Amino acid sequence: MKKLITGVTGNFGALALDHALTRLAASDIAVSTRHPEKADAIAAKGVEVRKGDFDDQALMEQAFAGIDTALIVSAEADNETRIRQHRNAITAAKNAGVKHVIYTSVIDPRADSAFTYSAIHADTEQFIAQSGLNYTILRNSFYADLLLGGVPHAMETGQYAAPAADAGITYISRSNLAEIAAIVLANPENHVNRTYDLTGTKAITHTEIAAIIGKVTGKDISFADLPDEVYQGILRNVGLPEHAVIAISGLYVAAKNGDYDDVSADAANILGRQPQTVEAFLTDALAQK
Repeated sequence: MKKLITGVTGNFGALALDHALTRLAASDIAVSTRHPEKADAIAAKGVEVRKGDFDDQALMEQAFAGIDTALIVSAEADNETRIRQHRNAITAAKNAGVKHVIYTSVIDPRADSAFTYSAIHADTEQFIAQSGLNYTILRNSFYADLLLGGVPHAMETGQYAAPAADAGITYISRSNLAEIAAIVLANPENHVNRTYDLTGTKAITHTEIAAIIGKVTGKDISFADLPDEVYQGILRNVGLPEHAVIAISGLYVAAKNGDYDDVSADAANILGRQPQTVEAFLTDALAQK
């Protein structure tokens, strides 16, 4: 039976597939996407491409047919939509005979978190636990990749801006998290009914991040602590939907409450090495620009 990865045309799903292909034969992998017509490059790798849509439970059951283990990558939408979509996907997996689901959650998932998307993951984790399926929950900390979004402004103004105060966040690279997902997908029997907290090597502040960017670029970069309302205005001006504005700004509120500064050894234990540090990630990423 095959293993399946959802959302494979997204950033995380694509990376998970690349890492999976180093551990599994292409013929043992299927992927699902809403837009299979955009997946020619994936099909060229010898991977079966199936049409799947979390809004269509019957279609997802078809996508999950003949699959023993499924990596379900969290969707992107408002809370009500994503909760419904995730429940559809889990129900479809069970109805199709999937034995084990792997779900990309978030660190410290709580219904009452200031990071409003956290409630989605809390609901999905509970729904999976009640499904009777074998599962692995990957509680991903926040992508170090997201830090690159503030670099152009920092280079122009000398200030790396965020409403973070002195909060520490355990950033970890998307590639490290996708590799962990692929490791679990390749050998799910080693991770049955386990929940992992996947963090970076330390809780890093944005003052430290600004200093790293300055060191790498040779520019004088300092951290500017933005008021929350100013930051929300910036997010709206770049066209983010309101649910994303509230969630992203809430992330920093939660961080300032100390929600995202605990370091776990789970990522290193699964990878067999320490995850990439934020400094190494930024150094490599900025060297490619």
